[in-house]
Amino acid sequence: MIYNHPLKSFFSVLFITLSLFANNAQASIDSSTLTDDINELILEGNELLTSMNTTTLTAFSMSSQLSGIETDVNAYQADVSALYNSIAAESANSLSLSDDLLTALQALAAVSSSLANANLNLSEQIKGLTDLASTSTLDSALSSMLRLSDDIGVMADRILEMADKILIMADNIGTMADRIIATQIIQSDNLKLVIDATLQTQTNTITLISLFL
Repeated sequence: MIYNHPLKSFFSVLFITLSLFANNAQASIDSSTLTDDINELILEGNELLTSMNTTTLTAFSMSSQLSGIETDVNAYQADVSALYNSIAAESANSLSLSDDLLTALQALAAVSSSLANANLNLSEQIKGLTDLASTSTLDSALSSMLRLSDDIGVMADRILEMADKILIMADNIGTMADRIIATQIIQSDNLKLVIDATLQTQTNTITLISLFL
């Protein structure tokens, strides 16, 4: 018969308890670090937005202008997706929501809708240059415009999904209920703005394409 000494049993339970505590500590995501990561995306997005809003297309150079913007938007969309993927990989863990984190999520959603509107404005510029641009230049510009719309749409989806995953991981969701509701409303409103602007951009682009078929 094997006899388990009481102290041995005590230390075994203590070891298991401390191990579980350590695992739980490791499974907690730092809210401040995540907020900083999102704020970096906001800064990057605002720089891109400034570039798009200050771009004046010309009939002769709009192809290269839009190609450059497309490259920048695609890179930004990749950065947004990379942060989303890192959050998704931590979805089994938890975090404590803060006002700063929710504010950052709201601001990031606003950036995506602003980029969609900036892209719509560029499509309006193309409409005004169709009589002056060559067919090859126009064809290249319209192709870039469609890819821009796609990247901005994917970006908006990832931002909304990012917010959803963060809220699911929250361990203080009860105390932040009112802010969470407000955040979700803002996220949804911004996604609708992105969809509306993207659809109008694509309509403009397809209309122009049809004129040259």
